[in-house]
Amino acid sequence: MRNKIFIDLHHIRNTKKGFGQYAINLAKGIVQNNIDGLNLYYYVPLNGYQRFGSSVNYKLYLGLHRRRNNFKNYNVWHSLTHLSKVEPQDLIKTKIIYTVHDAIFTIINIPEEKRQQATKLLQSKINKSDCLVFISKFTQDCIREHFTIPDTIQQYVIYNGNPMEGVQPIIKTLNEQPYLLCVGEYRKYKNHSALIPMLAYLDKNINLVFMGKYSKENQEKIISLAKEYQVENRIIFKASVSERKKIELYSNAKGLVHPSLAEGFGFPVVEAMSLGIPVFISNNTALPEVGGTVAHYWDHYEPNYMAKIVSDGLDDFKKNKAIRTQELHSQASKFSWKRIAKQYIDVYKAVLDKTPRT
Repeated sequence: MRNKIFIDLHHIRNTKKGFGQYAINLAKGIVQNNIDGLNLYYYVPLNGYQRFGSSVNYKLYLGLHRRRNNFKNYNVWHSLTHLSKVEPQDLIKTKIIYTVHDAIFTIINIPEEKRQQATKLLQSKINKSDCLVFISKFTQDCIREHFTIPDTIQQYVIYNGNPMEGVQPIIKTLNEQPYLLCVGEYRKYKNHSALIPMLAYLDKNINLVFMGKYSKENQEKIISLAKEYQVENRIIFKASVSERKKIELYSNAKGLVHPSLAEGFGFPVVEAMSLGIPVFISNNTALPEVGGTVAHYWDHYEPNYMAKIVSDGLDDFKKNKAIRTQELHSQASKFSWKRIAKQYIDVYKAVLDKTPRT
């Protein structure tokens, strides 16, 4: 009898968010591997039902399952994030795996009450688990420092994949104003505001495009800062864009600028490398694990210094475009969803081989 593996993929309902991208690509990657001996159950919303072929079973996600469900008799239960509110009925009999994406709340400045709530939630999930998978070594180290993990819990580091894997660049033929691209929703710890004074020290022909969700209030904050540095005419916001437009914006950018103060992984860095554009990122948290030796790093955020890193990097890329592009592609190729999915399949088997909890 094959072991029953329940994989919580309900985040597929919104593939414009990071968890949604993670879920859909992992689901695709798993079925590209050999899953003999495992009876997989994909827990999906309606838009994921039957989407991944007939080699897996499907369970339809319903909101009411957070309060009541009949999910039992599974050997392994894998929640793709510890934030999931859906659990099996027989927690003792079922081996639980949580993928932990980050614990940024332990290192950024947030209200203490909010920090305590998040800490309590994550510790409660750790206490229920048989296995924890971390998406970076930094994330694992952060969790080990701030939480109690019993020695009986298996631990693995499995990186995220590349959402742009296999995607070809879309190059515009018309010459447009050159621009740097900043990708991601506005949050204070993302440090987007550091890019504005930097821009004042760069070539005046270079614009800065923000691709991601920005509230009107946050847009006004950026514009106000840009006026202070007299670069307001060089700032462009691109909020909700199609997948094709996203690829196009990456493909035609001079480079990605990502000055985040804290990241559990960093999807934009992998996406940019995959499409062959230089990446300029912070030298902290998980970002060096993603950028490797091909990224350009900021050790601090003094504007003139940041601008010099960017200018020197762009000049180097222009002079050595073929080899630098190949290096970027090679680094991005390390984050293959099929290979990552194979690592998860190995984790399922390792968890099954371990003696049950008592």
